[in-house]
Amino acid sequence: MTPRALAYLFFTLLLAGVFAGIIAYYFSRKRYERVEAPKHRMLADDDPLPDSTGSRREG
Repeated sequence: MTPRALAYLFFTLLLAGVFAGIIAYYFSRKRYERVEAPKHRMLADDDPLPDSTGSRREG
């Protein structure tokens, strides 16, 4: 192999390693709660539930 081909191979492997490291860091167990929290916050109900009787009569 020529030095140029080896340089391209090394650079490609380096980029693949950096990408794998970023993915591993982002989805690590330590960061799981921080990554998933916005999803659960978005799906949480903001409004209280209406009364279970379904009537609006008072008294």
